[in-house]
Order: sequence, then structure tokens, then C-alpha cells
Amino acid sequence: MKRDRIIIYFAGFLASIPIALMSYINSSFLSPFIGERFVGLVYTLGSLVSILMLLFAPRVFRKIGGHRFLLLVIGLNTLSILWLALSTNAFSAVCSFVLGFALNIVVFFSLDELLKIFSKESATGRIRGIYLALSNFAWVVAQLLSGTVFGNFPLKTIYIIAFFIMILFFLLSLFGLKNIPDPKYDRLKILSYVKDFIKNKNLLRSYSIDFLLQFFYCWMIIYTPIYLYSYLGFTWKDIAIIFTIMLLPFVLIESSMGRYSDKVGERKMLMVGFFIISISTISLFFIQKPEIWIWAALLFLTRVGAATVEVMSDSYFFKHIKPENEEFVGIYRSTSPLAYITGPIVALMVFIFLPKFNFIFPVLGLMMLFGVYLASTIRKADI
Repeated sequence: MKRDRIIIYFAGFLASIPIALMSYINSSFLSPFIGERFVGLVYTLGSLVSILMLLFAPRVFRKIGGHRFLLLVIGLNTLSILWLALSTNAFSAVCSFVLGFALNIVVFFSLDELLKIFSKESATGRIRGIYLALSNFAWVVAQLLSGTVFGNFPLKTIYIIAFFIMILFFLLSLFGLKNIPDPKYDRLKILSYVKDFIKNKNLLRSYSIDFLLQFFYCWMIIYTPIYLYSYLGFTWKDIAIIFTIMLLPFVLIESSMGRYSDKVGERKMLMVGFFIISISTISLFFIQKPEIWIWAALLFLTRVGAATVEVMSDSYFFKHIKPENEEFVGIYRSTSPLAYITGPIVALMVFIFLPKFNFIFPVLGLMMLFGVYLASTIRKADI
């Protein structure tokens, strides 16, 4: 069991590297094909396809088994990256990106479910913490590579590199996870298990908490680079340094936070995490000079809060489902695409009614205070 968990940990790390490498260049790659104004619509389309895939994924997962399902989605995802790298027209670029964007989420849905099979409820927080820490370490590695080794590479070359890393991920999953057993999965219709999810107050609360976190990620990932580059005049090399420092909390604290949650529960730590996110994000509004270390420090602090919430949210959710509840994992993981649908729409309203671009920071910070309230509604009986 421990060996299988270690392999899944490493699989999460390998899967995250190509996604992280591509995430910072996707917009730049797509914009020559469709124009900068329409890039957001492609993300919205990818998010919609993601939600549909997550709703139907449990049915395929049950039918062919967890290992075969994982290999299927990795294989399709690998081909979508190659297709994107070789794209020469808008139709090809958009279709390959949408497919890959959706499959990225389904891959991690599959890994979530396989990890749950080998997780003891009493150690859920520790196991999720280690898994998330290693997956997020891949983002730090990718950011370092993007700012140094791959900084001057053509965008297509980076996609090709991501393609070969995905092949390694496929081979690891093919040979390392082939003996994973499948529990007796529940056989439910889509509407039935969606209703069951909504009726369960713990699952619905965990969904709301994770949606807030994903909304935070959406705004920060899309709009922070724009503000730093276009409004404050940071170079991309400066931004790479800032983002590398920013991502360190996901590596440094998630594992220990996971162990801590198993001992004291998630309620207090969720409240603290959201409070840190809120205050540090609001503080960004008042920093209007291109000072690398000030921005690095404050963004680092936002991710201290985010890393805390991420572990606690996952731990709280996975403690309330069984290995055979893979349909609930699919719903839970729909928070990210849903955030990428609603996030740009809400941001557009902010830009229309508020005078400056940097008002997104206090608005986002105030929204995160709702997470403090959501966490406060957790009772001892809920844990």
C-alpha cells in the first residue's frame, strides 16, 4: 500500500510539470491564432468541456477500471499536447487546447480516486498534504525552468518538452500502477449522485470552500502577471523570480499542515488560511511601485494562506467519502473549471465599475473573507 502511494505521489509530480510549463505560455501561444480578446473565451470553452467530462468520467471509470481509465486520459492528453505543438491554424489550436485543458483536470480526478483507495481515514490529511506538496513542487520547478533554461526557447519547443514528460508519466502509470485494485463502485445516474452531493452538507460545504480557493487562483493567475508586467513595468525575468518565491509555501508547509489537520481538524486552519489570503491580497492594492522583494513577500504570504486552505479543504472532503464514491470526486474537481467560467465574468464587472486595474486585489480579498465564515460553520460532529 505504501509503495503504491509513493508511486501516485511521483505520478502527481510528473503530471504537474508539463501542465505548469504550459500554463504560463498558453495565452501567448493562442493569441496569434485568435487574438488576445478571444483567449478568455477559449478558457471558458475548455472549462465547460471539463465539467461535462467530470460528470461522465465516473461512468467510464467504473466500467473500465481505475488503471485503464488513467492510461486512457493520459494517452489522450499526451496526444492533445503534440497536436497543440503542431497546430498551424486557429481551429487546430483551439480544439487541441480545449481537449488538453479538460483532460488535465480529468487526469487529476483519476489520481485523486486512486490515492483515495490507498488512504486511511485517520491519515487522510497527511497523505493529501504530501501529495499536494509534491505536485506543487513541480510548479516551482517548472517556474524556475521557465525563467532560466527554457526562457529563450520557442513556445512550440516547450510543448514538445511537455509531450515527452507526459510520455514518462504514461510509462510510470502503465508499469507502476498496474496492480491497483478496484473497489465495488456505486452505480448511480448523474442526476442522482449530483442530488446526493448537494444534500450532504459536508460535501456541499467543502465544494463551496474549494470553489472560493479556485476563484482566488483564477484571478491571481490571469490578472497578477498582467498587472506586474503592463502596469508596474516588471520584466518577465523579475516576474519569474517573484512567482518562484510565491509558490514556495506549497512545497514548504502543505505536508506538515496535512499532518496537523489529522490531529486538530480542519475548521480553525481553514479560518486562519482564508484570513491570511484576505489580508495579504488586500495589501497588494497599496503597493504601487515595482519593488521585487515587497511583491514577492506579499504574494508569498497569499500562498501561505492558499496552501493552508488547499490541504484543509481536500482533507475535509476526502474524509467524508469512501473509495467507491468516485462520482463525488468528479463533482468536487469541477470547482476549478467553474471558477474559470465565473472568474473572468466577475472581473469584467469590476473593470467596468471600478476606476483602476488594481482594485481587483481588495475586491478579491474581501471575497475571501466569506471563506472564513464558511469554515466557521464546521462543527465537531462534521469532522
